[in-house]
Amino acid sequence: MSYPRIGEDELRALDVPAALAAGLRDGGRPPGEVAVAAALAADRLGTRPRSLTFLAEVVRRGGTGYAVTLPEPLPTPEQAALAASWLAAAYAVPEQGPEHDETLARWLENVALVVAARRRAATGTGTADT
Repeated sequence: MSYPRIGEDELRALDVPAALAAGLRDGGRPPGEVAVAAALAADRLGTRPRSLTFLAEVVRRGGTGYAVTLPEPLPTPEQAALAASWLAAAYAVPEQGPEHDETLARWLENVALVVAARRRAATGTGTADT
């Protein structure tokens, strides 16, 4: 099976909050390219993977409703604004519950994994600033 190749320019143009919300509706999961597009945006802002992983744990423990109220969900104002747009889109999806929070938390962890993989590839080392 082959998958259509999506270039970075197309991924950077993707409306991540809208695609995330669409993927979360009816208990669904956002497609993988949404996490990659989010990772490109987060990486461009210098977001550390561990910050995204921490935010995922906040969503998992406190819920999307709690996470969306955080004034600074990520360390810098630009990163915080990016994460806030994702959290607001996820929060706007009706029929939320524990499964919704877990799906969003896993999505954030996937974003963190892509950021870490990009950094490892860019540095040519086996480590990334996680």
